[in-house]
Amino acid sequence: MEATKEKHATHTPGPWHAFEQCSYSATKGLFEIDANHPSGNRQTIAVTPFAGDGHELWANARLIAAAPDMYEAMKAILAVINDPRPIFPGTAIGDKLREILAKVDGGEG
Repeated sequence: MEATKEKHATHTPGPWHAFEQCSYSATKGLFEIDANHPSGNRQTIAVTPFAGDGHELWANARLIAAAPDMYEAMKAILAVINDPRPIFPGTAIGDKLREILAKVDGGEG
């Protein structure tokens, strides 16, 4: 029987931070998500478009910035679901969390 190779996420570790690039009017409405990379340098994770609904763009930036926290929360929830003591009936939620985590970790789901 072949051993299953465990996959791990290789994204930049959190925390990630979202902020508006508003130092001058040409960048007003541009949101950036960045992190302090383990190398010690600031790393840009994502940038929202220049145009669009500012409230929606800011919400998108916050959602992206929360990704590492959501990932860790999903892993914690999955650990509770996988606890041999039955806490939740059924495993549908656990199966869905495994699918999402596999996509983040580079698997097919």
